[in-house]
Amino acid sequence: MAGVTNLNIRIDRDIKAQADRLFSDMGMNLTTAVNVFVRQAVLERAIPFRIHRGFNIAGAKPGIEERRAAMQEIRESLSGIDGSSIDLERMSTERRAAKYERSD
Repeated sequence: MAGVTNLNIRIDRDIKAQADRLFSDMGMNLTTAVNVFVRQAVLERAIPFRIHRGFNIAGAKPGIEERRAAMQEIRESLSGIDGSSIDLERMSTERRAAKYERSD
């Protein structure tokens, strides 16, 4: 692998163990997961997830359920569309705009 370099980071031992198990279940190791994160950040030119004050794991679960419900609503609303009229560039632009217009 030409052009590859090492990255040394410090991480809580318990979090690393949890991440190792999670990524192993997904068929990858921690190095691959970090590479996925970094590549996605470079692609989006941003952190590929929302970071804000006051976030806690207990507060994350309702957000996940809300996202699932929203995705289901989108699937249902798009079920009759054949895809020939979808402008992917416009969708991507609108998604980015919505991502950064959120309020806390």
